[in-house]
Amino acid sequence: MTIALMVLGLILIALWFGVPLVLRRWQVRRLGSYCATHRVIVLTYDDGPSPETTTALADLLARREAAASFFMIGERAVAHPGLVARLLVEGHEIGNHTQSHLNAWKTPPLAPVRDLRAGAQTLRHLGVPAGPFRPPYGKTTLATLLALWVGGCRMAFWTIDTRDSWEHPRSVARVLDMIEHQGGGVVLMHDFAFPPRGAADHHHPEHVLKMTEAILDFAEAQNFRLLRFGDLSASGGKGGTANMCRKR
Repeated sequence: MTIALMVLGLILIALWFGVPLVLRRWQVRRLGSYCATHRVIVLTYDDGPSPETTTALADLLARREAAASFFMIGERAVAHPGLVARLLVEGHEIGNHTQSHLNAWKTPPLAPVRDLRAGAQTLRHLGVPAGPFRPPYGKTTLATLLALWVGGCRMAFWTIDTRDSWEHPRSVARVLDMIEHQGGGVVLMHDFAFPPRGAADHHHPEHVLKMTEAILDFAEAQNFRLLRFGDLSASGGKGGTANMCRKR
């Protein structure tokens, strides 16, 4: 009986973490293939907004007439409603990055689901249309998948990580090489003023701005299209992984 319970427990653990991991890998492959086929680059920023970095990014994107996707932490969005409103007015996309940035692999089973729903509610109260969800650290469980399925929402992963929240970020040249090699992609960057609670991330705002401008220059020179994440499903159907959440 004990062995049977142990086997059952191992199966449940494998399903709890394994199914989302397999789905993530499949979605990332599909997303990369779509971007390469359509020569698309998507600029995405996590963990904001912050008055300093987000404002500087908005100014830069406005000058270049480019749109991006910002995956916001609810606690930070509600603290800076003016920034949220500005990004919406200027045509950027805002997605849910949970209320308080909980790691789904390091918290009680239902806590990440509550955090996901609280983040969505916060953005809704700020007038943000329902959009894609990006899980903190890219970590999800079976409970997360079920919650997203019930809400009619799909996750927004990335294909290129600039590692701008690491102590030593990838260089601009390295990231441009990755974009060129992959034929486009969804680029992960961050616009926080300080790391999320409990995270050991590093802050490199000047690097983020330099990276963004370099990617914009590269896209223009190499004839890539710049899209928001949610535009992928609207512009190509099967290849998209960014179906929008149903409004509640």
